[in-house]
Amino acid sequence: MTGPAVGSARASARSLLLAATFVLAIVPELACSAQDASEGSVWRTAAAGDVAILHHPDDASYAARVASIVDERGPSIARSMGLAALSPLRVVVASTDDEFVELSYYGAPDWGVGCALPRRGLVVLKSPRIVDYPLQMETVVEHELAHIAAGRVLRGIVVPRWFDEGVAQAVAGEWRMSESGRLAAAAASGRLPPLSAIEERFPEGSEAASMAYAMSFRAVRLMMDLSRTSEPGDLVVAVSEAGDFDRALKTLTGLDRKAFEAAYARFVSRRFNWGTVLNDGRWMFLVAALLFVAAALARIRRARARMRSWEEEELEAGQNPTRSTPKADTRWN
Repeated sequence: MTGPAVGSARASARSLLLAATFVLAIVPELACSAQDASEGSVWRTAAAGDVAILHHPDDASYAARVASIVDERGPSIARSMGLAALSPLRVVVASTDDEFVELSYYGAPDWGVGCALPRRGLVVLKSPRIVDYPLQMETVVEHELAHIAAGRVLRGIVVPRWFDEGVAQAVAGEWRMSESGRLAAAAASGRLPPLSAIEERFPEGSEAASMAYAMSFRAVRLMMDLSRTSEPGDLVVAVSEAGDFDRALKTLTGLDRKAFEAAYARFVSRRFNWGTVLNDGRWMFLVAALLFVAAALARIRRARARMRSWEEEELEAGQNPTRSTPKADTRWN
């Protein structure tokens, strides 16, 4: 991930780019007039109600789809957390990795595809053109919109990182069967990290981060189950009303943070086990492949054993001439 220590000329150019980006974002009419006045204008604007989607010309179709998702899902996400709307909000589509890092103020990991900065009213998304795997566009956009909404409701209240990410995943409906397999394998082998390990930050590397996301989702779902809450947004509202995460956790679940972490560890151990792993299609395929290989190796061993037995019989017959051998059939000579 590129850090802030870049050359001064490049930094100045990027600063001008950021300034221009947000001037255009704040005044959409200026963006339109700038496009008309100069064919070399870098940014274009797509509208999603009163939310502006800034993008480069090559990402026009992607920006239009993002605008559609924001328009369709934004209002309901806002309402789920007691907000009238998500605006003012700007969504910027980055066309390069460096642009993504710098537009997100160096706060996004190198494996990320989206970043939300609630205090700035900003969502930064990577263009699909620079992502080397298929994007689940709706999920990514909804996840970042949930971060924006939660951040505005919490208004600076410090919450664990797992709570923040777990709520966003629950809002976006991101749970997949593969996550169950990942949790089950870690729990069954004794490698499941404690929740306290991801209270302040997620680990580096996509694999470790995937585990942290899976843990976060299940922790938030456990909070919902214990508090008999049907919507993840209700948890955010409860924390906001309590003014403190630990106070809200105690009110919602009857547990302090340490007791909740212990309850979470027990829940994961009971819910996710080797049976869960084997129900994961990828693991089932692997087990089937291993069984096939084992059967093939067994056949090879048996064949080799038969060949050794035949060789030993032939060698014994050659060393013992008194051993009876069949007489030749000379009837056709």
